[in-house]
Amino acid sequence: MDSREALNLRIRAATEKDQLLGIFFDSSQENLERMLGPAAAMAVRAEILGSRSVVSFFRYPVADLLKLADLGVQRSKTGGSNYDGSIAEFGRAAVNYFFDSQAGKMMSFLSGDEPHRLMASSPSAYKAVTTFGERTYERMGPRSGRLLCQGELLGPAWMQGVVEQALLKAAKVTARVRVEVKNASGTDFTVHVEW
Repeated sequence: MDSREALNLRIRAATEKDQLLGIFFDSSQENLERMLGPAAAMAVRAEILGSRSVVSFFRYPVADLLKLADLGVQRSKTGGSNYDGSIAEFGRAAVNYFFDSQAGKMMSFLSGDEPHRLMASSPSAYKAVTTFGERTYERMGPRSGRLLCQGELLGPAWMQGVVEQALLKAAKVTARVRVEVKNASGTDFTVHVEW
């Protein structure tokens, strides 16, 4: 589905215009602290971001976020978790962080516990927090759908974590997610989801 090689291809493909909100860095820092402990997480942050501070609702290069996640996974001693699973944890952490914010609480309130409504609102939510990628949701059946992603620099493993966690946290359903990757860098893929 994803790999370190594909993630590095996405880092190289990202331009300075490919940005996302600082909340992704905030959630990733929390995830790094769970993975590595506070001191090691701060060392990873300093290695990637130097002394730059991050403000939740300012935009920053997605390449820096991908480098942060990659270095964190490389330094992780979890052993049992594979690379893709570890990257998916960053997606889950982003969802938890977002849904704990005021904007996330509003989105959760508006979509209620209806999975299709939540998934259908995800392309516009991503458009609001990123400057890259195109996402479209298609309802496939009463309890299934698919999210089509093109130019999605966060990649398939990250997005799998997002979809699984969003449906669990906001719609209270456990989803079965399968990702069909369309290119070597993992920027174009389809997330097939059932619940």
